[in-house]
Amino acid sequence: MTDETVIGVIPTARIKTGFFSSKAYTLVFTDRRLILAEMTKDLVNAQIERSRAAAKEQGGGFLSQWGAQLKSSFSFGSQYRGADPAAILAETPGNSALGPADVRSIKIERKTRSSGSDDDVTEQQFLKITVETAAGKQTYDTDAEKPKLDEARAMAASVFGPAVR
Repeated sequence: MTDETVIGVIPTARIKTGFFSSKAYTLVFTDRRLILAEMTKDLVNAQIERSRAAAKEQGGGFLSQWGAQLKSSFSFGSQYRGADPAAILAETPGNSALGPADVRSIKIERKTRSSGSDDDVTEQQFLKITVETAAGKQTYDTDAEKPKLDEARAMAASVFGPAVR
């Protein structure tokens, strides 16, 4: 078996688990499959601590460490680029993978959400990703349009071909 490589990630993809609850995942595309890497609180906190420690090691003071912490929160998922897919899958018990034979279709759409008050409404674009398998459909909404729609579709199509819409 040849080495499997990560080709891209879609960070912070949330799936509803209840009326007011959701779980967040990083969708990690490899050249063979899609890995659903659960964003647990422990993993996010560990990433933040690594970022703060790196800033401190480089001589950064409180503000530098705080900035690194914020940047780390927004860039969660980037740690999977260049990582071993088997290690990503084994990282938490909530992680799983889908291969081309498991997926009937993947629909990736650009959506817009509005927030704020009547006087100050802001609109933000995000990705809505619907994955249909034999077990049913799962829909993930990202926090932002990261990566852009065309790039996300190209990543998915490189693995799942005509199943991507």
